[in-house]
Amino acid sequence: MAVLYVKEQGAYVRRKNECVVVSKGTDTLLQIPAANLENMEVIGNVQVTTQALHMLIERGVDVNYFSRSGKYLGCTAAEASRNIFLRLAQYEVWHDLERRLRMARRIVDNKIRNQMTVIRRYSFEKESYAWQPDVGRMEEYLGRLPDRQTSNEILGVEGICSNIYFGAFGHMFRCGFEFRGRNRRPPRDPINVMISLGYTFLTKEVNNALDAESFEMYLGFLHGIRYGRKSLALDMVEEFRQPVVDRLVIRLFNKRMITEYDFSTEEDRILLNEDGFQKFCREFERWMTDKSFAAGEMSFRTRIREQVSLLKKAVQTGAEYIPFRWEGPTCM
Repeated sequence: MAVLYVKEQGAYVRRKNECVVVSKGTDTLLQIPAANLENMEVIGNVQVTTQALHMLIERGVDVNYFSRSGKYLGCTAAEASRNIFLRLAQYEVWHDLERRLRMARRIVDNKIRNQMTVIRRYSFEKESYAWQPDVGRMEEYLGRLPDRQTSNEILGVEGICSNIYFGAFGHMFRCGFEFRGRNRRPPRDPINVMISLGYTFLTKEVNNALDAESFEMYLGFLHGIRYGRKSLALDMVEEFRQPVVDRLVIRLFNKRMITEYDFSTEEDRILLNEDGFQKFCREFERWMTDKSFAAGEMSFRTRIREQVSLLKKAVQTGAEYIPFRWEGPTCM
């Protein structure tokens, strides 16, 4: 099953028999059977006809919408599961403060361990940076996590360790760009542009998987409740940030798959240009579907769905949820 990315500005998507056709003006850019599609990503000024949407919804194909710069806007999806009992169980977990905080600590504990694994697995032979003290500091804060009694205190530990991690992250690049720390809204350098776009695509993947199981998307265990924020998706994204996005970004820059020619500046903002965006979409899709990149029996896309199923079981049965831990390989 394929994921179709449509970013040609001014293009329109229509139905032809049981196929999806992408056209621009009088030219047909692509024709693909709807049965071969898993999702469709619509980026920027692209029109989708009602007939095409109806066909995709009937086949269970989600259509995700992004701004031209890659900001996630929303989704047109087939009717999801009507499992009200799962949502009731999720509310019960949230109201159980002890269990909710236990879940929050486990999410942060796992994220920090994934961060330390990325640092340990990366080779610094050609760099004067000594990674051991930073990992030691992260281990120290990790040991304090069980004593944190509120979500804000738990997030405080996560924030400190993320700052340490991104300090180490800057030493992992062998390219013409420098990374001086995480910045966003908008990202101010090419590496941060790629990280932000990757996190956006990852959040969309997690959001769709959770929504398909009928979770209450706005009720998170770590990120809590905020109007309009799908906190549960943010919770689950934490276990995949480093193994999925951060490693992919390192690979794209260090292997010169993305270069300075793939970026442009518009209104003082740095953006991927058309060629760069196409490269990113292509490599992100390979990264999500190839089992070898996930270092296991499942691709990352399948693993996300598996973790959603495990979360569902934990919420409904009272079992402990175990987030995804990435352990290898050494190649980045």
